[in-house]
Amino acid sequence: MAFPEPLERLINALEKFPGVGARSAERMALHVLRSSPDEVASLAMALRDARMETQRCENCLNITLRSPCSICSDESRKRQVVCVVEGPREVEKLESSGVHFGLYHVLLEGFAPREGATPDDFALRELRRRADSGEVEEIVLATAPDREGEGAALKVIEVLEGADVTITRLARGLPVGARLEYLHGDILADAYSGRRKLDD
Repeated sequence: MAFPEPLERLINALEKFPGVGARSAERMALHVLRSSPDEVASLAMALRDARMETQRCENCLNITLRSPCSICSDESRKRQVVCVVEGPREVEKLESSGVHFGLYHVLLEGFAPREGATPDDFALRELRRRADSGEVEEIVLATAPDREGEGAALKVIEVLEGADVTITRLARGLPVGARLEYLHGDILADAYSGRRKLDD
């Protein structure tokens, strides 16, 4: 027996979220049905507000309420250093770690080099514009050590060819306390290729 049509529409809508399969979408939809009308209204309002009240920063393309964002507006930041990340989550992680005091450039969510992205993509064009502005001296690549991250990094390097900036990359290696058997292959490959001779 099929679900009623409104419930099927909800399941289909939830399945469009990344990482949500048919079973997960069903569970979430059934949870909505068990929720009170106030909880459902609150969820609907949160979805609407998140979509309608946020925007991309005109400079770094991060998600913000006002543009430019609070990071780009902060005059104490090192404006000559721009850290390139794949999405807003990486900005949050770097900010909470307190290791980066420069600015950011966010490659828009859904950027997938293997799916035919070209240097004409908006985020890449904006990065090149910033690199050519004369204000940026160093661009730090902070993409993930996986195929998508490596592809994005290569595309960024290609787009920045000829720009008068230094391109650096976050150091790679084995996490402290990690066991080789549990490491992702790309991380292990980075660590192996970056091996160095032990001091005598």
